[in-house]
Amino acid sequence: MLIMFTGYALTFMVPRFYGATDRYVGVFVFLCLCALMLNNADIVSLLKQKDKELIMLIALLALTFINLLIVNSGLGAFFVAADFMLIFFISGRIVFPERSIAVMASCYAALLLVWFFIVYPRLFADYAFYGYNTNTAATFTIYSLLCALMLTVILKEREDRRFGREHFLSGPSGRLSGLLMTLFLVKGFQLALWHRARGAFIMLVVFMILWFAVPKKWWEIKGFYYTVWVLATFGSLAFVALYVIVGATGVNFKLPFFYKEIFSGRDKIWYEFFTLFVQKPLTGIGTNVTIESFFEFNVHNAMYNFLVIDGILVFAGIMWLIFRFAGRAFISVRKKESALPLCALTVLLAVFFESFFDVDLIWADYSLNLLFLTGIVGAAGR
Repeated sequence: MLIMFTGYALTFMVPRFYGATDRYVGVFVFLCLCALMLNNADIVSLLKQKDKELIMLIALLALTFINLLIVNSGLGAFFVAADFMLIFFISGRIVFPERSIAVMASCYAALLLVWFFIVYPRLFADYAFYGYNTNTAATFTIYSLLCALMLTVILKEREDRRFGREHFLSGPSGRLSGLLMTLFLVKGFQLALWHRARGAFIMLVVFMILWFAVPKKWWEIKGFYYTVWVLATFGSLAFVALYVIVGATGVNFKLPFFYKEIFSGRDKIWYEFFTLFVQKPLTGIGTNVTIESFFEFNVHNAMYNFLVIDGILVFAGIMWLIFRFAGRAFISVRKKESALPLCALTVLLAVFFESFFDVDLIWADYSLNLLFLTGIVGAAGR
């Protein structure tokens, strides 16, 4: 994971590194995940036990590969789906103690401090020239920020164990926790609004609602818990359908603070992908397709991406893996041994909801973040 973190830091801190390695990130992540899987799971023993998740994983990987060959797709699409599947499989088996989580969260926190005060001012010194696409810069900031917040939870709980909950902020760990959380959230809002990045802003706001506003007891209610998961996954497809239908009426207006229109082209992109998908619903369309509604091949919705590119059967299998994870996460939340799994879960769900508008949930460059969050939740649910 530290090797993956090194690649993650270089990707966003050094634009030239990003340009030289971007096309190979999916393969790099795949190899790292295979190493993690072999290190954390006894594959032979699981096969002898006819483990459902391992059998499903193998079947889905094979089906994804075959589908992409049938439609003559670019093989990069295989690694997008394979990396996502492997992460959710590993999450139920990874050994991830608090000390390891603290190390990773500290790396994220250090990365953010360097980004905020050293790298960011240099890359964005001139408003007319950017080191990165502004949406990418904002999303990287918010996603990394939310991963770094795991450190504030750890520091707070260590303070609670030492002094008791009523003495929170009386010790150095508590004060550092409060300082970091305030700094990260304030800077996160500032950059998301300055870049007019709707997706990053949504990610941050959804997290704050789920973590700070939703009563913690609600997460122990099965009805509420699984409703949120259904909205975060299948709700994404419903959102696509509704967005296209409403967009077809011609209605539109600008968002406050962002100076962007609600319907700015995604409705046309999603409709065009649907017209292609209905021709090959079982295999999906792959990525070797040219679309007219956008200058690059980008589905702009994570769940819809799996459906149209990989087909109905692969999509159904991925949903099965996600909800198997959700079941383990429910156990983690109900244990109440630590607030860390619930915090990681709310961040993960925030990314799911942000990916109604983009593919950051499944983008290879952010795979480490997804692995980190699912690993925290999965390890606690074992």
